[in-house]
Amino acid sequence: MYIRRPAGGGGDARGVRLPGVETNDPERDLAGAIDDLILGRGVGRGRHSLVWNGRNVAAEFARRLAANGFLPTTVREAPIEPGERLPAFCVRGDTAEFGWIRWEIFTPRSRRKLFASERRRVDNDEWAVQIGVGSAEAVFAHRAGMERHDVETVVPAAP
Repeated sequence: MYIRRPAGGGGDARGVRLPGVETNDPERDLAGAIDDLILGRGVGRGRHSLVWNGRNVAAEFARRLAANGFLPTTVREAPIEPGERLPAFCVRGDTAEFGWIRWEIFTPRSRRKLFASERRRVDNDEWAVQIGVGSAEAVFAHRAGMERHDVETVVPAAP
């Protein structure tokens, strides 16, 4: 079974081959393939097309996110402090982006909380998808998956 990569994703034109997913039950195959994407089993987390056998499976993806502990929230509602991050997915149309709800530190007094995709833009190395605390857009976060991480100063202070 293959999940199609978004345009320009490179690699095999058929998409990402999901090991161990070959049954006579297409819906079971789909659930297993989606779980593999969500949990990063056998496939890198990043940007994924949610088109399977020619149909948009975003609703099924949202159900599997919930089954795997990823629940809808906004960046503002996500319960993290600087130095913590939550794994999350942003689902828009037929595409899912994996990333983190995290803090970005500019200076000791200037910081922001945001969803930042794992995937970066090729033209300027910024996160490809960024959602700030002022947005009402929901992302699917795994609160039990909270991790500690080093908060770095990403923009140097003026000398």
